[in-house]
Amino acid sequence: MTPDQWVLLAIVVGALVLFASERIRPDVVGLIVLLALVLSGSVDPGEAFGGFSNPAVITVAAMFVLSAGTVEAGVPEALAQLITRFGGSSLTVVTISLIVVVGVMSAFMNNIAATVILIPAAITIARKNQATPSRLLMPLSFGSLMGGLVTLVGTPPNLLASEALAAAGERPFSMFDFAPTGAAVFVAGVLYMITIGRRLMPERKMPDVLSELEQTRQFLGEVLVSTESTAVGKTLLQLGWRARFDVSVLEITRSGRRNRFPSASDEIYIGDVLLVDGERDEIVRMVAAEGMEFAAEAGVRDTLVGSADAALVELVAGPAFGDGGKSVAELQFRLRFGGLMLGIWRQGRPVRRMLSRVRIRTGDVLLVRIPVERAPELTESDEFIVLEQRSRAVRAQPRMVVAVVILAVVIGIAATGTAHISVAGTLGVVLMLAFRVVPYERMYAAVEWRILVLIGTLMPLGLAMETSGLAGVVAREVVRFLEPGGQLTLLAGLFLLTALMTQIMSNAAAVVLVAPLALQIAATTGMSPHAVMMIVAISGSTAFLTPIGHQANVLVYNTAGYRFFDFVRVGGPLTLLIMGVSLVVVPIVWPL
Repeated sequence: MTPDQWVLLAIVVGALVLFASERIRPDVVGLIVLLALVLSGSVDPGEAFGGFSNPAVITVAAMFVLSAGTVEAGVPEALAQLITRFGGSSLTVVTISLIVVVGVMSAFMNNIAATVILIPAAITIARKNQATPSRLLMPLSFGSLMGGLVTLVGTPPNLLASEALAAAGERPFSMFDFAPTGAAVFVAGVLYMITIGRRLMPERKMPDVLSELEQTRQFLGEVLVSTESTAVGKTLLQLGWRARFDVSVLEITRSGRRNRFPSASDEIYIGDVLLVDGERDEIVRMVAAEGMEFAAEAGVRDTLVGSADAALVELVAGPAFGDGGKSVAELQFRLRFGGLMLGIWRQGRPVRRMLSRVRIRTGDVLLVRIPVERAPELTESDEFIVLEQRSRAVRAQPRMVVAVVILAVVIGIAATGTAHISVAGTLGVVLMLAFRVVPYERMYAAVEWRILVLIGTLMPLGLAMETSGLAGVVAREVVRFLEPGGQLTLLAGLFLLTALMTQIMSNAAAVVLVAPLALQIAATTGMSPHAVMMIVAISGSTAFLTPIGHQANVLVYNTAGYRFFDFVRVGGPLTLLIMGVSLVVVPIVWPL
């Protein structure tokens, strides 16, 4: 190997280590890799930033907006409501329904969005059938990943595999080239989930937030200001309870009138009922020090936590909370929604700390108390998944029909070869905006910029591996080691390599890194590059082994209270099954 190849290999290994450590966000790792490539001379500046102009990046961005359009129009929500209303009592039938619906949705829209929309339906159905949601949420997540394998636009790995073929001078995949293998994998996955997978599926209890409401009162106290209290006549600033006891006054009720946002200048009067937030022992110490009483012990009706004009709502923190999460203080939940965060559950267990200090992560279950009139605002928020499904009629709205027609036009243009998928996707975005399916201000918010940055920054790495000859060197060693076992052994090795990489990094990143190696192996052995890249694309979406392999897994991981090994136990055999199906079907559809 040449010195340049050794430097490039060091960059590749360093990137893998950073991805696996999870100490740095994947998109930032991509930026570090990009800088390392330029500074080492592996690529020039033009090549370094050329990844952002790649048609795959444009297509992925367009599909995010098109996906948002179908969501804005209510198409997925209508399907979710139909499952909730007519799901039936058979857990097997419900499981199949959820996997099929989320799979069909994921074939044409963002699979994370499809999972988010169907989580409330899955939990509602599970509770209605006296089953734990853990029986349905993992099949839901896995179904979204498998459904993305059916079309070119179903998942970024498919698009990236196609663009890798085009860059190598081969015919790229068309819209439904993935359908035969994707459908076979999907059917095999459904059969597995309702037979073997069903037996391996864990029983994990989600928190029963209503029965556990009393546990949250270790952080909330209702205090009556009696005639003997030393707090009477003083402002909250003068009392300084936050500094002295780390206790905050959340509400003041006086003569039946509620002040939901008390300020530091508000005075305390005899008969006030205060809703305070703090450690239980500190609240008790403050009550004793100020000569006050607990409202319940004083015979005061519990009007604050359980009042008629307030609703208790169960939420799940959505993907918007990102890798590092947001603290309750940063979230400003009280200021934005006029509500209180009563409790947080993570992996089925309540978080036993001061809530204001907790960083909320994707998939956390939240119990909030909010004014009834403000509750609809939570449903409209992109940050939360409201775990409440009301049975209501599903009616087609004009905007819903328009969204479906636009999506069909995009798919039709791409499938017939009238225009490249990136052009068809861009046309779809313009139509979504023109017909007001997607509000203009939502267009940029709908795009997952971190994924685009990751793809754009890693594409030059694939180019450098090819032009430097590193991909060829590694490919020859892989072929030398695996070729005695035959072509299927080579394909199996590529599948396992990509599948393992996708567990520790983005599936898009895994495909970008493996694609140059795969194409070199195809050139060295004379195998069909389409067969090889189909294997890479399929294995890039098999993020079943860990809860961190894909955001859909992260969502259900905390929500259902799964353990890390649950994914290995259920996802391991599924990964091997998909590999076996792929090794049988791919050579038939794409002769080696």
